[in-house]
Amino acid sequence: MTIIKKNIILFLFVFASMINMSFAQNAIHDTGFNELKTINEVTVTTTRTEKSIEDIPFPIQVISKKFIQQTGSQKLIDILQQQTGLILSDNPLGQSLQGYPNPFGSGIQLQGLDPAYTLILMDGEPLTGRNAGILNLGRIAVGNIQQIEVIKGPATSLYGSDALAGVINVITEKPKNNATILQLNQASNNTWGITANQTIIKNKLALQFFANRYSSSGYDLDNAIYGKTIDPLLNYSFSVKLFYDFTKKIQWQSSARLFTQKQFNNYLVFTGSLPVAVDGDSKEIDGGFNNQLFYNFSNKLKIISRLYLTGYQNNAEVFLQTDKQLFDKNFLHQFLVKPEIQIEIGEKRNQKMITGIGYNYETIEADRYSNKKYFNAFYCFLQKEWLLKNKLNITIGGRMDKHSLYAIQLNPKLALAYKVAPHLSIAGSIGTGFKAPDFRQQFLYFTNSLVGYTLLGANELSNGLLQLKQQGQIDQSININGFLGDHTLLPEKSIGINIGGKYALHNKTHFAINVFRNDINNLIDRYNLPFTKLNGQAIYSYVNINTVFTQGYDVTVTHSINKQFSFNLGYQYLDAKDKNILSRIKNAEIIKRDPVTYLSSYVTKDQYEGLFNRSKHTANLQVFYFQKEKGWLANIRANYRGRFGYSDINGDNILDDDREYVNGYVLINAAISKLFKSGFEIQAGVENLLNHKDKDRLPNLPGITYLINCKINIKQLF
Repeated sequence: MTIIKKNIILFLFVFASMINMSFAQNAIHDTGFNELKTINEVTVTTTRTEKSIEDIPFPIQVISKKFIQQTGSQKLIDILQQQTGLILSDNPLGQSLQGYPNPFGSGIQLQGLDPAYTLILMDGEPLTGRNAGILNLGRIAVGNIQQIEVIKGPATSLYGSDALAGVINVITEKPKNNATILQLNQASNNTWGITANQTIIKNKLALQFFANRYSSSGYDLDNAIYGKTIDPLLNYSFSVKLFYDFTKKIQWQSSARLFTQKQFNNYLVFTGSLPVAVDGDSKEIDGGFNNQLFYNFSNKLKIISRLYLTGYQNNAEVFLQTDKQLFDKNFLHQFLVKPEIQIEIGEKRNQKMITGIGYNYETIEADRYSNKKYFNAFYCFLQKEWLLKNKLNITIGGRMDKHSLYAIQLNPKLALAYKVAPHLSIAGSIGTGFKAPDFRQQFLYFTNSLVGYTLLGANELSNGLLQLKQQGQIDQSININGFLGDHTLLPEKSIGINIGGKYALHNKTHFAINVFRNDINNLIDRYNLPFTKLNGQAIYSYVNINTVFTQGYDVTVTHSINKQFSFNLGYQYLDAKDKNILSRIKNAEIIKRDPVTYLSSYVTKDQYEGLFNRSKHTANLQVFYFQKEKGWLANIRANYRGRFGYSDINGDNILDDDREYVNGYVLINAAISKLFKSGFEIQAGVENLLNHKDKDRLPNLPGITYLINCKINIKQLF
């Protein structure tokens, strides 16, 4: 790193720590148990400042604290997969097999794009620790979440790389009053959760502490296979927030979080002709520190400065049960430093300009990389709003990223919203997005110890092939010269369009629709080289080859039947295909072979169903009951996922056969709660009421599970 860059970093650190300035954010509006009252909800994600939902021209979904509490779920992933258009997605490189550890976890597919294309934020700052492109959302406890905001469509104009499909921002609670909240959760599979929240407010100082312990014995869907489908685990989550008002114009906010998890692994490996049992564990540590100082120069000028540091570690090792010798060991260490300055100009809520500049410095070290890797990136962003005649909202924004590994990226966005009538509005947005090639795609050097295949990042392909040949793992007669040289990957780029409208009828029924289209170019895909290793296993690498599109629409309807009953209904239609595949089909270049009859034929356009792991049809229905006088709450939630492609069976590597699908299914969850005036609450619930299971293709579904939660709110303890 040059002296100039070091001086710039030092300046940003000093500025972020010493001159941090901005306005204090107000407490986020709590909508109560009626999920229909969204008109006054406040969001901070779409414009990086507080705005009412009714003023947002982008498609956004807000999940309230009350909804989270009513579900009884303890992990973020369980909350998200119950929302319209948010689909649970496992490792895109292939599903995990029972009896083998799955370090990847599950992520969320948004508008038909894999989890790698959705940016995950905690209080506006990115989380690290992705494996195979997935950031495991199961590691985020929900006990201190105020609300979750989901932006659908490219948000690169404000948030940069990884926001190509959208953004999920998890916003934690802010201190409101002195209180102590204790909660105990118990569920099937010996699952236990203990949560404690403590808030202390005194004069200009406010403190909030959060702690959570979560453990599970895992579960086994097939006793005939050695090892559990999901292994036992134990994790802890801690966080602390500090708020201090120096003056009416200057406020300081700092927060720190820590997550630790230990998962116990037990499975079979083949070291020879017979399987051998191994056991061990994997340990995760995820932490972050977010420091902000807010300053109000005037009603028209507000400045925010931030300093964010976060790190992630994953260390795993397994031993042979017979002699306790080490069989396999791997680690991943990642670190990110992110100072940023943001300026807000303007007094009226729909006439403001947001601009800022920041810097990312990221490092990663893993056994799957030849050495420690790092990159740095400078960025600046700008977003301006206009409100014309109190009806037309125009938002224009853009962001520039200067990355150390690729050329400057410019990503603009335009959004329009027009209020046709007091209860009817239409909106549309168009924007570009980009995703930088990640460390894995560029620098990976990995040989699977269980199977024997090798996966090389694009930048490691030349050196990796030379080493494999020198080690005698590749036949010496194979000419690898054509695969040597520069294999630099280009950033993936997209154009996203969203058009929709909202309609309210008598303030009881709300209807919303959004039509979307995403076109992605330079999509990075894994491919196998045209020769194998001497053990017969493939050699894989990455290349920019695919251009794909996802398109469809989602519809939501919310209706308040009376003061006690309300319901939400959501539906998404999705079409996702590879343009290159369509072109090859048109030119009669793809041949499939039936695995039963062995007959070969050309694939037709009508037979091609699109990308794997995408459901054309998904829907959800949520019915809520709240009897305020007696303190009873109840809900039932049904989620439908239509059939989706799982794996290829006829050798053409595309989805074109009914036998390649997982059948559609319905998950039904329900819960009932009783609130007492003393501050005590008890809740009972059931998940997957229909007991749907698929041990081979849906290992994340444990079958029917039961839960019970006890919660007590002790006010004025301190």
